[in-house]
Amino acid sequence: MRVSREGIEEIKRRNDLCEVVIEYGIELKRKGLNYYGLCPFHEEKTPSFVVNRERGLFHCFGCGAGGDVIGFLVRLHGITFREALDRLAFRAGVNLETLMEPSRARLVAIAGRTS
Repeated sequence: MRVSREGIEEIKRRNDLCEVVIEYGIELKRKGLNYYGLCPFHEEKTPSFVVNRERGLFHCFGCGAGGDVIGFLVRLHGITFREALDRLAFRAGVNLETLMEPSRARLVAIAGRTS
């Protein structure tokens, strides 16, 4: 089974991107609405890694990397989307089983029993 879209959004809501980035040792400094730091994906001396906390998105103007908190872990660790989702669910104390999308076959079976 797979995690529902609502479940994915819930996990993203419960994992603040700035906090996750900082937990990986990346120092961020606030400038206006955004946070800036050195990109963890390439060598640089001038911060080009930008995090928008409100939108939950990051972008590096040096290497072009960008995405959300799930994409950050995928790129940082070279893991799959599902592995990143598992890590973030654990971090947030969320049981992924409660966010699963029921399979179509199971829905058809349940619907057949009620007819």
